[in-house]
Amino acid sequence: METKDIVILAAVFALSGYSLYRRYAKKNSGTQGAGPLKNTSKNSLKDQADDYEPYAGKGERPE
Repeated sequence: METKDIVILAAVFALSGYSLYRRYAKKNSGTQGAGPLKNTSKNSLKDQADDYEPYAGKGERPE
């Protein structure tokens, strides 16, 4: 094998590995939602609007 053949073979292996890594990362980020591309849905109570106003006059007895 010549040096040119070895360089081409190494490049093919490197690109194949990178492609497989991207596919693996995309698959895992979709199922777990981890990483910078995390899909955040607002389902928790801390993300909901707070409509409570204790001194707004709601619920007071009329006199």
